[in-house]
Amino acid sequence: MHFFAVFLFFAFGVMGLTMLGERLYRRLREGRAFVSLAWGVALAWLANLSMWTGWHVGDLRYGWVGTTLTGLALGGSALLLHAILGFFAGLHRKFDDQAEQLERGEAEIRRIA
Repeated sequence: MHFFAVFLFFAFGVMGLTMLGERLYRRLREGRAFVSLAWGVALAWLANLSMWTGWHVGDLRYGWVGTTLTGLALGGSALLLHAILGFFAGLHRKFDDQAEQLERGEAEIRRIA
């Protein structure tokens, strides 16, 4: 469970780093996916993070495979978290629309005047 929390926080970090550079890759169709996967692999290598050693699964033949696959999983998890965050942000905009609230406020002012 401890490793899952670390993995989740790293995925949030990858999502944040990906969102920081969004203006640079906006024109590329699949830019977010490539940047997210690249950040995930880079962060996994910098932290020497491997899901197989974290969850005590049998050792892989080559250690770099576990680290690289963990980075790809981090990037994919960051994409999933971004989609979930976008879904809830859309729901918030739908249920709490500021333009609608302003229009209601103006109608009340006109009615009073």
